Amino acid sequence: MRSQISGSFLRHGHLPIRQVNCYRRLFRFASCRVFLVESFFQDDCSYVWQVSAEERCKWVRNTEDCYSNSVIQYTVLLFCFFKSEDVALFAGGLALLLLWLLYLFLILGTTADNFFCPALAVIASIMRLSDNIAGVTILAFGNGAPDIFTSLVSRGEGEIMMFTELIGAGVFVTAMVAGSVAIIKPFKVSLDSLMRDACFYMFSVCWISYVVWDEMIHLWEAASFILIYAVFIVIIVIMQMCETREENLKTRIPSVPDPDVLHTYLANRDTGAIPKIPPRSRPFGLRAKLDIAVATEVERSKILGDPIQLSPEISDHVFERPKGLFREFLYDVNPISAEEWKKSGILLRTVLVVRSPAMFLLQLSIPVVDPTATKNGWSKLLNCFQLCVTPTIALFPLEIWETTFGNVPIVAIFLAAGAVIGVIVFLTTHADRVPKFHNAFAFLGFLAAMLTVYLVAGEIMAALQCIGYACSISDAMLGITFLAWGNSIGDLISNVAIARRGFPRMGYAACFGGPMFNTLLGLGLKYSIATATDPEQQTKIRISDMAPGCLAFLLCSLVATVLYLNITGAIARQSYGGLLYSIYFSFILIQFLSELHVIHPLGTDHRPDI
Repeated sequence: MRSQISGSFLRHGHLPIRQVNCYRRLFRFASCRVFLVESFFQDDCSYVWQVSAEERCKWVRNTEDCYSNSVIQYTVLLFCFFKSEDVALFAGGLALLLLWLLYLFLILGTTADNFFCPALAVIASIMRLSDNIAGVTILAFGNGAPDIFTSLVSRGEGEIMMFTELIGAGVFVTAMVAGSVAIIKPFKVSLDSLMRDACFYMFSVCWISYVVWDEMIHLWEAASFILIYAVFIVIIVIMQMCETREENLKTRIPSVPDPDVLHTYLANRDTGAIPKIPPRSRPFGLRAKLDIAVATEVERSKILGDPIQLSPEISDHVFERPKGLFREFLYDVNPISAEEWKKSGILLRTVLVVRSPAMFLLQLSIPVVDPTATKNGWSKLLNCFQLCVTPTIALFPLEIWETTFGNVPIVAIFLAAGAVIGVIVFLTTHADRVPKFHNAFAFLGFLAAMLTVYLVAGEIMAALQCIGYACSISDAMLGITFLAWGNSIGDLISNVAIARRGFPRMGYAACFGGPMFNTLLGLGLKYSIATATDPEQQTKIRISDMAPGCLAFLLCSLVATVLYLNITGAIARQSYGGLLYSIYFSFILIQFLSELHVIHPLGTDHRPDI
């Protein structure tokens, strides 16, 4: 039998520690209760360490809870190929699993930055969305894809990991990332935008705390998370309309009868102060997401007539693309470009080498349309090849590749159709001219990147659960640490890089809008699907004893931000970064002490029951 609360009582702290120990003492003395506890806990994979070392591999193979929906069955691989009775061999297998987990996070971030975000930026442009609407919807979805997809792939005990990851990642981004931006480049905050974002985020945290208090969620409660974000978007649009109207009044050309005065006004407008960003030679690279963000901000400053200063890094030499069909193809599929290699230090060169196998496969299978690249990323031979193979490859993560129509496999149908379309496009396009329908490749790239992110997120969840079984780490702690750090480290790197390029306010604003989007949409979509498919339109949610502490510290970081910036006149100094750092380190220290049972988690009562 399988209960939602089985096993997780010991691993996730759903019962007080003393109460669990009390139950264990009772089971020692009552033979009938020994049978009950074995049937109650033995179907959970965390029970593996109670099995003799010689039987662990067989037990893992025969236990359903040890299997996941991932491509690789990590728990079976670890306990059967790296025998747990050999401590050195098992430790080596666990180390390899940790390295593989880091590599999965690297692939996840690479896919989101190089393939997902450019596609969404182009789609936003095609749909003629304003910068603000695109920023808080489509582009925010691109930046938060790792968090959202890991929440969607979570099942069973993974829901605990998902919940604490979303909240823990919010603490990390609003404290560590925002603090890092302030320390790297102190700046003046736009107080109106900050108060709007922070107040909405605080309200969201309070509402989430209220909804999950009884560990039961209804359909309307799940939908309310999505509704809150929709209201947030409406308020942003209204504020932007008011700001645009004010800017139009300020920049309106004076109506004067004297043509000489009008000519003098137009001649002295400071349009030349707006810098130009040289186009990238390739649509993907280490700084692809950063260049798109900077280009968007430069364009926005151009529209508002507010010239900005860019760092000299923007004006780097532009590398020319090679001429010729095959030379251009080889240039675009090369996972390590010469210009990135020359610009990078030892650390970035190591990243380039390590990610090159995955990058090669991604470049071959996911088309990219990048407005910051030469020819918008058009590469005739590569794009035609992607039309042939990408639809067929998409069948495998969708798990429909074994489907047949009559006696014809669906793989053969898709491969033939893709080949025909690819040949037609090849015969009707030119290598040096971007076709009019090139933006349509953004939609194909979006679907391919979305499936890739979904697939990698599933592997990450499975690998993390295996580490939890092997090291007896609770799912809540895995969500707060490994999963939250892995999904958010990209935000730390990109936001700090944006601040160093002269856009600290842009990097700082992303520290609030992004996590709020991930939390509300991640929880809203996950639980809306779960409750909508339930006959009673409600579902039992699973949170750990660490969840109240996560919510409390997230609220603490937001309140500290509001108080500090209102006191200092909206100036984010380095002391502000130190304050946020201290909040996050206190948060992590308390969670580690709770995991090690040195102290009890915040918000729990562990007095023995009478």
